[in-house]
Amino acid sequence: MGNIDLIFKIAGVGLLTAVLSTLLKEYKKDDYAVLATLGGLTVVLFWVVQLLGNLFDQVKSVFKLF
Repeated sequence: MGNIDLIFKIAGVGLLTAVLSTLLKEYKKDDYAVLATLGGLTVVLFWVVQLLGNLFDQVKSVFKLF
């Protein structure tokens, strides 16, 4: 169930980032739009890296590596 919540969180960040970026571009604030997009991407990448770390820990425990 936790992964479904994460998918919705990622979708929410994506939608929020897209709307914010569009609004900023509309007001000719392209630099801030890029920063908002990079901020959203950074947040999502942190979540994905944590999930990958958990996955590798589970694989190690299944095969009893290290």
